[in-house]
Amino acid sequence: MAVITIIVCIKRKPGMTQEAFTAYWSDVHAPTLLACTDFTRHILSYVQHHLVVGGTAVAALFGASGDYDGVAALTFANEAALAAAFAEPKYITDVRPDEFNFVDIENCTTLLTSPFVVKAA
Repeated sequence: MAVITIIVCIKRKPGMTQEAFTAYWSDVHAPTLLACTDFTRHILSYVQHHLVVGGTAVAALFGASGDYDGVAALTFANEAALAAAFAEPKYITDVRPDEFNFVDIENCTTLLTSPFVVKAA
């Protein structure tokens, strides 16, 4: 099985400012997720991509980014590891409920991808 990445285009909870969303995601949710070793033992990487407010002319070449406030990318060794991670009881009881504190879950978009690296650092 090949490496698989789940990419979540995240919309913040209604009524939450961009600044509050970004702070909560990085300062509260990230440590909560990292503390859940039952979950993190399955992941190869977890990267938060925070929205750069204002954007640039280059970003506009690929459409408007106004619908989302950030992107999370979680990479797993294979689809079995992905399924196991999200089925972990500690993820379900400790991490998943926290997501509702800052994310508008119903208005996010999720993609399961098979990474194809064209150039890496």
